Amino acid sequence: MDILFGPVIDASHAFSLAFRILGVLIMCAGLALLGRRNEVGWWLAVGSFALEIPASFLQVSASIPVSSGSLLPYLAASWIAPLVGVGAALYGLAWFRKAPAAGPLARDIALRRFRPVDVAAPLLVAMVSALAYLLPPLTLSLGLAGSDGLSRFPIVPVLVTGFLIGLLPGGMVGLAARSRWAWLFVAASSVVSLGGVALAAQGSVLIFLFMAQAALAVVGLVGWGRLRRDAQVPLGS
Repeated sequence: MDILFGPVIDASHAFSLAFRILGVLIMCAGLALLGRRNEVGWWLAVGSFALEIPASFLQVSASIPVSSGSLLPYLAASWIAPLVGVGAALYGLAWFRKAPAAGPLARDIALRRFRPVDVAAPLLVAMVSALAYLLPPLTLSLGLAGSDGLSRFPIVPVLVTGFLIGLLPGGMVGLAARSRWAWLFVAASSVVSLGGVALAAQGSVLIFLFMAQAALAVVGLVGWGRLRRDAQVPLGS
C-alpha cells in the first residue's frame, strides 16, 4: 500500500489522498478532451481544481495538531489557489464557446500566432498562484510558531514551487487564447508536481498520473500543431 499511495496516517488522510488522486485523474481526462478541442475538458478542469480544496484541508487537519485559531486562517488561505485554477478553467470555457462548432461539443480552433505579449497573462496567473500557494503553509507556520515561524519559513523555495505548479492554470489561460505553446506550461507544471510527489514519497499512483498528465500535454501540443493558423481572428472567436 505504501508503494502505491505513500504512508496513510488515518481515515482523514486517506480521504485527502483519494480527493487528490481523483482530481489528477479528472485533469488527465480533461487534457485529453482539450487536445481534441472538446469543451467538456474545461468542465473537468474546473472539477479537478475544486477537488484540491477538501484535499488540502483533510491532509493538514489529519497530520498536524492545530487549534481552531490557527486552522481557520489556513482554511481561508487554502481556498485561494484552487479558486485561481477554477477561474482559469471557467475563463477558458467562456472563450472556447465563442469558437465555431465543429461537432458535438467540439470547436473549430484557429491558432494565434505567437507574440511575446501573449505570455504575460499566463505568467501573471502563475505568479498569483505562487502567492496563493505560499499563503496556507505560511499561515499555518505563523499560527504554530508565531513570529519565529516566519524567520524559519522557506519563502523563496515555496514561491518558486508555487509558480511552477501555477503554470497549470496559467497554461489554461494560454489555451483559452488559442496559443499552442501553452501546452508546454501544462507539461512543465506536471513534471514539477511529479518531482514533488516522488521526493515526498507519496506513492507511485500519483507519480504515474502526473506522468500521464505531462504526456497528455505533449500529445495536445502535437495535436494542436495540425490546426489552422489565423492571426486575424479575434481572441475567443
